[in-house]
Amino acid sequence: MSEDARAVTEYSEEIKEELKEKGAEKVFSLGDIRLYECPLTYIEGETWEVIRLGYLIEDTKVLLYGGGWGDQPTWLVEAFEIFKSESAHHASNITGHEKRY
Repeated sequence: MSEDARAVTEYSEEIKEELKEKGAEKVFSLGDIRLYECPLTYIEGETWEVIRLGYLIEDTKVLLYGGGWGDQPTWLVEAFEIFKSESAHHASNITGHEKRY
């Protein structure tokens, strides 16, 4: 399926035809975006590895490199901040209370 048909914001005649030909069904809506494939297919392998690293750091309390946060690469610090923020957001959706880190 084409990239335009996988995530649709506007239905052109070409997209309508492609969806019909493939027998595609909408699996998820996010605002005005309609997804015709599982949203998880948009997450690349490298991103899954960073997510796993976030869980590993959180669970073991051990950083990737020796020292403190100031000794870690910027990409790791930023990725972990995003990981914690998204984890808190997810937890707040489950419990109804947002955690602050």
